Amino acid sequence: MINEKVYKFEIAATQKGRENGLMFRKKLDKNSGMLFIYKYEEYVSFYMKNTYIPLSIAFINKDFEIINIENGEPLDESSIDSMSPAMYVLEVNRGFFERVGLKVGDKLDIISAIPYIE
Repeated sequence: MINEKVYKFEIAATQKGRENGLMFRKKLDKNSGMLFIYKYEEYVSFYMKNTYIPLSIAFINKDFEIINIENGEPLDESSIDSMSPAMYVLEVNRGFFERVGLKVGDKLDIISAIPYIE
């Protein structure tokens, strides 16, 4: 939930799911995205290989606090890194965070169960 509104995001909780992410998609609904889940906090890196949608990427710690937000350019293979260890990463359409009023230091309010990562 963000500012009293519920959003539904796809979950990438397996190694294969995290590797594929939003690759090869031509569009993403305005209020959707993908939440990547890791078993532990760690430094993580993303890139936009085979990703056709301009994205904003939020790196989030174990307490659901946003560490940093970065933008990814379609098909760019440059590394996009967390500034400190992250346990979650949320990929959304570019501009989503500004539109809903989320910024670095804010906390996400997760209202459904987070899958267990093996």
